[in-house]
Amino acid sequence: MAGKERAQLTRQSETRNGRTAIIEAAEALFAEYGLHGASFRQISEAAKQKNASAIQYHFGSRDQLVEAVFENRMRNVNPKRLALLDAVQPTGGTEEARALVSTWVWPLAEELRPREEGNHYVQFMARATREKQLVIQLAPAGLMTGWFLAADRLKQLMTHLPEQVIRTRLLAASDQCVNCLAAFEAEQAGASPDFELQVETLIDMITAGLMTPMSEASERAMKKRGERRKQS
Repeated sequence: MAGKERAQLTRQSETRNGRTAIIEAAEALFAEYGLHGASFRQISEAAKQKNASAIQYHFGSRDQLVEAVFENRMRNVNPKRLALLDAVQPTGGTEEARALVSTWVWPLAEELRPREEGNHYVQFMARATREKQLVIQLAPAGLMTGWFLAADRLKQLMTHLPEQVIRTRLLAASDQCVNCLAAFEAEQAGASPDFELQVETLIDMITAGLMTPMSEASERAMKKRGERRKQS
């Protein structure tokens, strides 16, 4: 290999390594300090980048860096989710609902398995949810297809409920999935012998919350809501 070609490959490798280092540093610092609490200088220092403008060079803006953090993990999570979805049989009822919730939870839970750079991604997701809006709106849409498909199938199993209740429960279930896994991640639960039990218990809770019939209290609240809408 000619010296010029070797130097070009070295520069390309350094660029890839520098970009990955920045993404991983941003993931950890965003998780700890928030999307706007971590400065570019902090991220560059954590990524061991000598050039203070490296983030602008690789990503251009903070929003693009945030998107890159999502993409770095979701490009692995989404294909796993889609594969699990393909295996879910349309049996109907709670059995199918639990299998669909599992496609939400397990691919994300696998991100808690110990890795060399540490585990921060789900905590980053929880921070993003609190600070901006739903993760499903922040992450690149093409990497959330598995999540949306599972949600659509869950809706079809929840026709015993009013549309407003279905929307509320799915939003609450999304938050429960991310925030509980973030708490597990902070406790380094991915290395625990109880990890599988914790995740399966979370799936049980989310499924029950989605599928249970409305309580009398909820029905009364729904009736009052309808009466107020008529009066307005």
